[in-house]
Amino acid sequence: KAHDILTALRIAKEFNLKLVLDGAAEAPLVINDIKASGFPVIIHPTMARAGGDAESLSIENASKLRAAGIPVALQSGHEGYVPKSRVVLFEAAMAAGNGLSQRDALATITIDAARILGIDNRIGSIVVGKDADIAMFDGDPFEFTSHCVGTIINGNIVSKETR
Repeated sequence: KAHDILTALRIAKEFNLKLVLDGAAEAPLVINDIKASGFPVIIHPTMARAGGDAESLSIENASKLRAAGIPVALQSGHEGYVPKSRVVLFEAAMAAGNGLSQRDALATITIDAARILGIDNRIGSIVVGKDADIAMFDGDPFEFTSHCVGTIINGNIVSKETR
């Protein structure tokens, strides 16, 4: 809820805390406050069940926050019945179809997510010296018909096929 976001921002400022807003379905309602704080937002999946804190969740939240210059990442969620690997790609694809460029949508689940978590020195992009963790697809990873055809973790090929 917007009032919870404002409370979190106030407490972070009062106690000089670093903050990552998690969920923040109503972030667009207080977008100027979030931007002024400099804190990033990790958005819950839009496919989550509507209700409670996710009642006002919009499929355009990522693009609105990104347009305001707020660091944003997408998460897979917490509902156990949803296969998490597909959720992240689905959410990024939905964000790309609702205001984000494909490049920015991909960044929300790679380098931007790594920056928000403070681990971008190791993961999030393909750069010499970083962990070589890569998923390879037979097409556009945002297309539902594309499949992961190989996985590399720490520079080692761990899978050449989809199981």
